[in-house]
Amino acid sequence: MRRLPPLNPLRAFESAARHEHFSRAADELCVTNSAISHQVRTLEEALGITLFEKQGRNAKLTQSGKNLLPAIQEAFDIIGEACEKAVKPGVTGRLIISAPPELSSKWLIKQIGDFADRYPSIDVSLLEHASDEQNINPEADLSIIYGAGDGDWNRYWVTPLHPIQFFPVCSPQHLEKNNSLSQPLDLAHQRLLHDDQDGKTWATWLGAHAPQIINIPQHLNFSHAGLSLEAAIAGYGVAIGDNYTASAGLASGNLVRPFEQSVPSLGNYYLVAEKRKTGDDKLSAFIDWLLTRINAQFIDTPQAL
Repeated sequence: MRRLPPLNPLRAFESAARHEHFSRAADELCVTNSAISHQVRTLEEALGITLFEKQGRNAKLTQSGKNLLPAIQEAFDIIGEACEKAVKPGVTGRLIISAPPELSSKWLIKQIGDFADRYPSIDVSLLEHASDEQNINPEADLSIIYGAGDGDWNRYWVTPLHPIQFFPVCSPQHLEKNNSLSQPLDLAHQRLLHDDQDGKTWATWLGAHAPQIINIPQHLNFSHAGLSLEAAIAGYGVAIGDNYTASAGLASGNLVRPFEQSVPSLGNYYLVAEKRKTGDDKLSAFIDWLLTRINAQFIDTPQAL
């Protein structure tokens, strides 16, 4: 049997390495500073290597410590996930999610792999419904509905997601080719790509930031933002993006924001489920996971809106 170092020294090492400070590690683990020093020294003696170089109050990793840290952190992650699965052994089966096509294709599909990795015993089916659909798909365990909050949802469990902000986006090549696109008034000479058929989204943004523009030379209209953003990536013009559907394109560099001005959406995304289903462990796991992902993207990380 392979002999492993004791767990406590490994925990002390991981915390001290992450904080680069023994005192902060002691605070995190609710032990004394000398206890952290003792645990790290025990680990160094067990491995026969030096893990830290003291630099004043800070503790910098040696090359041996840098080599060891990623594997230790991964091991603790694996242990944590295994314990989570052991606590909820019943989280298994099929989960059906229904969402608008633009949210599914441009945002949710980029996130769902993380859920699948965390819950390999849950089979997820992702369905789509029309962007303006207010009726709940009875086949779905959870629906993500876009609306103004005035739906007849009294018999459903409902919670809003982080507010939507709209802003112009285009490809970096389009911005480079149109070097005069430096302020909102320059949109008067651009082709606008719409994610609706009535132009309300662009009209709202232009009314707030470029009301002087009367005529636009050309418009292309699409049924939802997923298509208009693909057209923007292809260099066909300037689209209206939002902090959900445009986030992956902005992160990858396929899209850029020519200016920072944004407007809030009149509507919002809502999680909607039948109340009788909300006690299901699979659904609870998905909702907790989704809200955590949203907090990490939109709340924990400052957004330039």
